[in-house]
Amino acid sequence: MKIEVLLLSCLIALPMVLARGKAGESSLSEDGQALHRRYAESTIASDISKIVDSMVQKNFVNFLLTQREKKSGPTMKTDEPGTQLFNELLKQEFTEWVHSKGSSAKTQ
Repeated sequence: MKIEVLLLSCLIALPMVLARGKAGESSLSEDGQALHRRYAESTIASDISKIVDSMVQKNFVNFLLTQREKKSGPTMKTDEPGTQLFNELLKQEFTEWVHSKGSSAKTQ
């Protein structure tokens, strides 16, 4: 939003800068007036170019982040019917194994 406002204000300021250059035409020589106008136009063009480059960079970073989010989906589907049963059996087997190791260590 801030970038659009800045860009719009630059575009609005361009005719005013050019008008100022034409108003001072009588006091400046033709070469000096043309140089002043070219400098003002190139300054505005440079500012607009920087703003557009900044917007492109932000859009590219947002694109990369969305691609990363799409790729990093869940690796294991939990909505399969046998998955929960398998996990419960695995937990039970592991706890039995831990208890058996603990009881064998106490007897030794």
